[in-house]
Amino acid sequence: MASVKAIERVYETEITQTARRLRELLLMGQIVSNHSLVFFFLTLPDFWFPMEEDPSKRNIFEIMRMNPEIGRKAIRIRTFGTHLLRVIGRREVHIVSVIPGGLMKPLGERERQVLLKQAEEACMITREAVELGKDLFEKNWDRFQALGDFGTCYMGLVADDALEFYDGKVRLLGCDGTIETELDEQNYMDYIEEKSFPWTYAKFAYFKRLGWPEGIIQVGPTARMNVSRRISTPMANEEIQEFKRRFGSPAHATLLLDYARLIDLLYACERTKQLLEDDDITKTDTRVPVRPRAGEGVGIVEAPRGTLAHRYVLSRTGKLSEIKLMIPTQVNNAAINISVKEAASRFIVNGEIKPGLLNGVEMLVRAYDPCIKCATRFIENRSTIEIVDRKGKLIHRIEER
Repeated sequence: MASVKAIERVYETEITQTARRLRELLLMGQIVSNHSLVFFFLTLPDFWFPMEEDPSKRNIFEIMRMNPEIGRKAIRIRTFGTHLLRVIGRREVHIVSVIPGGLMKPLGERERQVLLKQAEEACMITREAVELGKDLFEKNWDRFQALGDFGTCYMGLVADDALEFYDGKVRLLGCDGTIETELDEQNYMDYIEEKSFPWTYAKFAYFKRLGWPEGIIQVGPTARMNVSRRISTPMANEEIQEFKRRFGSPAHATLLLDYARLIDLLYACERTKQLLEDDDITKTDTRVPVRPRAGEGVGIVEAPRGTLAHRYVLSRTGKLSEIKLMIPTQVNNAAINISVKEAASRFIVNGEIKPGLLNGVEMLVRAYDPCIKCATRFIENRSTIEIVDRKGKLIHRIEER
């Protein structure tokens, strides 16, 4: 979606309202699918079991043995997310329906009714998940806060001060909560810079005006709560207001990512229900013609892990001549490293490793839900290896990468 938005910016294409709603619905499906997987299957064991517990027992299967209903509900909401992607995106992973100019196919009425019924159930399950998460956070908050509580800049999309995933202004918040800037997606790359280090292929993004390291940025669930003053759906709005009352605005503790992810998930379920309740979403005007032209375009959406930006330079025939991607994990890279260092400093004292080090570090990394391969790019160098005999005669040639 970030890709087609960048292309449409170059082509000066305006999509229909129907296409825009379907794209937003797809984003909600992505949030439901990703966040339900992360909460129930990856991070819930971190809240459920003591940090010193044997890692082999800290998993969803142990929880399901104690409470099978949690497993059943986790599978139902995850299935709803993937069903939504399959129906509208035509695939569960790496959707294919979104194209420059709109979407390939409209949503049918029968499909809408089935999805709407599933969305209603998803709202109820997510509401229960939020209450479960809040209860576990209440019991463990002192321990969670101590694992990592440091301030950075925060970034996310907003529309009229509200949480937004598809279209809005990019708001950049300072560590103290002041709004540093709000910008259109086309100007995004002018404000965000990248830094490289010799010990990693992954890059580190920061706010250019503040420089490094003062301009270190975080994106994702907590950042979205920090940059947004409200949420447009009722249940999620209640939760964000409580979140701000309890943890401050901006909130800094690393493990609040898992709490904020539940608010994201609740919003996505509520918003999905709202979109599907609108009869107009089944209109057939999902695609407008596009005309290739030369130019530069930036497309931005809120992916599950945070703000995702694509910048393309296209020729007049539509060929790509330049590309730059700003991946959420790449933006969060510095904060992830700081979190790991702080946790290691807490658990390693005078060379002695305290119990729970591995679990504590893993909890922090999991909270960011990182995709390191998404944030890693390198220039490929090719060389040729020739194998010769003692007389110099060529035996075999290998193209090395």
